[in-house]
Parts: sequence; C-alpha cells; structure tokens
Amino acid sequence: MSPLDVSVTASDTDTVVTVSGEIDLAVSDGLRQTLEEELRFSPAALIADLSKVTFCDSSGFTAFVQIRAKADEAGVPFILVTQERALLRPMSLLGLDAVFNVHPTLESARDALTR
Repeated sequence: MSPLDVSVTASDTDTVVTVSGEIDLAVSDGLRQTLEEELRFSPAALIADLSKVTFCDSSGFTAFVQIRAKADEAGVPFILVTQERALLRPMSLLGLDAVFNVHPTLESARDALTR
C-alpha cells in the first residue's frame, strides 16, 4: 500500500482535511485521530477531501463513521468529497451512502454548506 498524505486547511467557513493515497488498517487510526483533533477546534464544517484516495478498507470506513458520530454530537457538518469508484462502490454496498454526506467536488461541498 502507498503511504497516506494528509494536510489540513482551516478557515472561518470550514476545515478541509485533504487525504491522498490508500486508507488501510495501518493508517486509518492516525487519520481518525487527525479528524478528531480538528473537531476539537469546533470548525464551522469538517470536510474530508478524499478525491485523491485510491483505496479504502473497512477500517477507513469505520473511522469515518466514528468521526461522523462525533461531528453530529458536536453539531459540526461532516462532508466527504470523492468521485472515486473505489470509495463510492463500497459505500453503496455497505449502505454508507445513506449515512454520509458525499459530494463530488470540494466546491459542491462548500456550496451545500451555504444553502
């Protein structure tokens, strides 16, 4: 598996955690911790930009479910950004497409927040 690259960009309107690479058991806990840390800052919205993620196993989806629950508790919108079939297909098969707020682009995610 390729290493995971994670960067964070915070603004008044949202915090974007941009992820690229492959999400598996070796990196999912670290990614979850990064997202949890950003939630502690009470952002207006937390967006996980997964548009450059090529693989996500069950541990990654579990981390996203946990973050969504914590974001809901905190009253922070949590949005996933991806058009990757490698993520959308398993989400659909697991019924997670009904759980997550998923947008194809960062721009469409931000547009949804302003509506």
